[in-house]
Amino acid sequence: MPRVSLRGPCLAGASAALAMLGAGGCGGGGSTTSSGSTASSPTRSQAPTSTASTAAQPAVVPSPPGAHTVRASAGGVTATMQAGTHQPKVDRPWPIHFSVTRGGHAVRASVDYEYLFGNQVVAHRSHYTFTGRFSDVFTWPSSAVGFPLTFRAVIRSAGASINLDYQVQVAR
Repeated sequence: MPRVSLRGPCLAGASAALAMLGAGGCGGGGSTTSSGSTASSPTRSQAPTSTASTAAQPAVVPSPPGAHTVRASAGGVTATMQAGTHQPKVDRPWPIHFSVTRGGHAVRASVDYEYLFGNQVVAHRSHYTFTGRFSDVFTWPSSAVGFPLTFRAVIRSAGASINLDYQVQVAR
């Protein structure tokens, strides 16, 4: 079972409910598929955002409001995440897809999942390595219902670290 990390005094009310992210089916709990990848130990509708960092200046391509795709670039690496909805349903599959390229060619990368509440990371989940493309399907637990959360995919490749943020509010 992955370790739950809860932080911050302002999260006292939400911490107990979000602790279920550790016991719930988030990340790696569903059918995980990948194309040209190797998985290592699985461990309010707003526009998605992204941040990137490397020694080079990151280029962020903003997504239009309500978009289901987040894209960012850093150090010549471009990462893309696609998700089905900003309002996933409890105990229903929530598929996500990743693509990581450099110069238009698939590159080796890793992805880690983080869950944020009030701009603070409240849980870390899963770690996968892959080349080019990766897909995952998981279910959100009922303890996440009603909280404005951010699902963050941290992509690392060729010295670049790219955060792909996707706002969600889980519904019944």
